[in-house]
Parts: sequence; structure tokens; C-alpha cells
Amino acid sequence: MSEDNWFYEPPAFLKLLGCNGFDYDEGSDAVIMHFDVSKEFAHTGGTIIQGGFITAMLDTSMGHAVANKMEGKANCATLNISVNFLRPGRPGKLYAKGSITQLGKAIAFTESNLYQEDVLIATAKAVNKLTSWK
Repeated sequence: MSEDNWFYEPPAFLKLLGCNGFDYDEGSDAVIMHFDVSKEFAHTGGTIIQGGFITAMLDTSMGHAVANKMEGKANCATLNISVNFLRPGRPGKLYAKGSITQLGKAIAFTESNLYQEDVLIATAKAVNKLTSWK
């Protein structure tokens, strides 16, 4: 994982979620984002990560897959996202693997899986509008 992977200054919400950066695999156009989530993002006595934060981890991994595929020349806005929560996510280390399933001139279809200790926690699929950075 390298600071060189970022095409821009990472947004503050990633730092709040405990994002420790990401790895990009050019061969598969996949991004693996690393998180260390604190109990402040959990309910039920600080034991289960709230679903909106899980969605944010999935969403950002898909967005970074698109940004890296486009070599920083474009970003994307999520038009639609569908999330399946399979198991409770607990505070601690998690990673989201986001990838592109289809890339057009204006739309990207993406998917992501969120893992904790190599156990699948949640999945997502999204439709994204390609946008410029400005």
C-alpha cells in the first residue's frame, strides 16, 4: 500500500472510518481498501458496525476501482447501490475489495465484497456515472 496510489487528498470521512489506504491490482482492476473501524461506529453496545458505515466502505472501494482504472482522469458518482448484509461487522480490521464489472463511456457497473478475518460480511453492486474531478 502506497501513498502514491491516491490521485487526490483522501477525504476526511475515510480517515474517520479508519481507512489505512488501498492496494490496486491493474490485472484485475480491483482495489482492496483497508479499514480499522473503532467501536464509535458501532451500535449494540459498540459491538456491531452500523450498516451505513459498511455501505460507505463498500461504496468507496468501488469508486476507487473506477478512479484507478481511469488513471485519475475521471471519478464517479454512485447512481444506485444495492447492499446485502450477510453477517455483523465488528469493530476492528476489515477490507473491501471493489472491482468493475462493466465500463462504458459514461456509466460503470461495479461490485464489492467486505471481509473481516477473511469472512464475507457484506456485498454490494452499484451503477456509477463517470464524472470529472472538477
